[in-house]
Amino acid sequence: MWRIGAFTVLIAALGFVDNGYVLNLLVVIALHSMSALGLSLLMGYTGQISLGHAAFYGLGAYGSALISMRLGISPWLSIFIATAIVAGMGWCLGWLVFRLRGHHLAMATLAFGVIVYVGFVELHDLTGGPNGLQNVPIFTVFGTYLDTDRLIYPVAWLACILTIILAHNLVKSPKGLAMRSVAENERVAASLGQDVSALKRQILLLSAAWAAFAGGIWAHFLGYLSPNPFDVGFSIKLLVMVAIGGFANIWGVMFGVAFVTILGQVLKPFGFYDVVVYGFLLVTVMIFFPNGLLDGLIKLARSAGRSLRGAQA
Repeated sequence: MWRIGAFTVLIAALGFVDNGYVLNLLVVIALHSMSALGLSLLMGYTGQISLGHAAFYGLGAYGSALISMRLGISPWLSIFIATAIVAGMGWCLGWLVFRLRGHHLAMATLAFGVIVYVGFVELHDLTGGPNGLQNVPIFTVFGTYLDTDRLIYPVAWLACILTIILAHNLVKSPKGLAMRSVAENERVAASLGQDVSALKRQILLLSAAWAAFAGGIWAHFLGYLSPNPFDVGFSIKLLVMVAIGGFANIWGVMFGVAFVTILGQVLKPFGFYDVVVYGFLLVTVMIFFPNGLLDGLIKLARSAGRSLRGAQA
């Protein structure tokens, strides 16, 4: 737990940075980390493929925005309602897709992401279509609108740090051991009395809820939504983040999110060709650093250190 304490102190200190661009990047990292951590629990720890995770992020964003706009309730309440609904959708989706395995499961989750994105684009009366939703209610605290990066920063990171704590406790619990057993061999896990199907649905429910909550924060911070950020490309980017960090490594995933987010800023001049770089990076990491780029760099540094000490001796 000392790592969480040290990380919290670091994040609190970074909140005083007098640079709007840096603060905006940190807010984005916090929100993307919540989705990536959920995907890590699902793919890395439970061994289930998901290529449509952006759909949960978008459903949380649109769901909370629409509930707040149509029912006239506070965004602080609508975000929890939307998260609960999306979590239920995750459970139902799991009941359907976890009948499949391997590339069939990957295609099913990809199809789910595509269907949701097309819905965002085509349901004009509900989502605003390609033009999106405007005038989404902004978070307020005692009459103050949280409409700047500095003001939303503590909200985003409080949610992210709570997610880290929950993920850490989960993987260290008996449930975490059950998740690993399912990832290794479902038949063996079932033979030991584990309800494999229920466990996979529970993790998808949790993963969907975290992504939806992050999407809700994003919606009520921007005050505007369009379908573009929730396409399949974002699902692939989340997958790259988790792969770079190490599929079953909570702190590695945080590194992966930060790495890909910063890399995305560097690649902006290349437009849509950034997908090529992400694809190349994903293949490279999977071949040479199967446990994640961070783990690979640490091992390389240790190996270089031993070689240096050996040469000096």
